[in-house]
Amino acid sequence: MVVVAVLNGTLRALVTQPWLGEEVARRLATVILLVVLTAYVWLLHRRFPLPSTRSAWAVGLAWAAMTLTFEFGFGGPVEGLSWSTMLADYDVTRGRIWVLVPVWTTAVVAAVHTLQGAHEPASGLRAVG
Repeated sequence: MVVVAVLNGTLRALVTQPWLGEEVARRLATVILLVVLTAYVWLLHRRFPLPSTRSAWAVGLAWAAMTLTFEFGFGGPVEGLSWSTMLADYDVTRGRIWVLVPVWTTAVVAAVHTLQGAHEPASGLRAVG
């Protein structure tokens, strides 16, 4: 997913931002990333289904934590960005919707688990067949 996020940011910077302007390009990049994330989780869960909704939420929370750790760990020390610059993308009062990325990253695994009809047996073990 890191590769997808970097490619998405590159697409925004090189293609959509010069064409649409910064604010619209940022929103479009957010929507693109949410769609790609959903498709990735859908395919991943078809191949490796999780045994329970609880484990799906745990995976989503872990992914969101890793996403935020990478974003702020890379943005500050490596890119030299200030906290105010990094947090600007989370300011919904300025029309920034990037906050949807960690929120959806947290929820998408459980949502896909539910939508794919994964049912948890009473024993807590996944049924075969």
